[in-house]
Amino acid sequence: MNLKQARKRRALATVITSAIMMTAVTVMGGAGVVWSQTSLNSQQVEMTNTANDYLNKINESMMFEYVYCNSDPCDTIIVVITNIGDMGLDVSKITISDTPSGFQQVHSLSKGQIMPDDSISVVIDEDVIPFSLYDVLDVSATTVRGNIIQTQMHT
Repeated sequence: MNLKQARKRRALATVITSAIMMTAVTVMGGAGVVWSQTSLNSQQVEMTNTANDYLNKINESMMFEYVYCNSDPCDTIIVVITNIGDMGLDVSKITISDTPSGFQQVHSLSKGQIMPDDSISVVIDEDVIPFSLYDVLDVSATTVRGNIIQTQMHT
């Protein structure tokens, strides 16, 4: 093999190596762009959902219309909650408690949806211990989004 043929082979090897390197860089660069775009889109969706959840939580607004015993001695408490906000909300539980004694009764709601300017009435019967044993009870309502309103009632 003479010197002229060896130089042609080296020149051909350099061209092929350069083409392989360019192809590898292009493929890896394209994969990096696709991965970063997918990652950015998923983070953007997650941030949008989080922002919407916080905004909806801020816009939730409810109040106790009435909290009272329907008999004397108090064995049933009636709680009326009104949605004063401009978006629907879902009350998930109502808790009745007495802090000094440690008494607590949680009443879960499966149909606690309240549309704007609407109310729900919830009847809570005593569990084991009569409500009339306590002078003042704390009443709180919790929404699905985690908002809590609280009041006290005299039995």
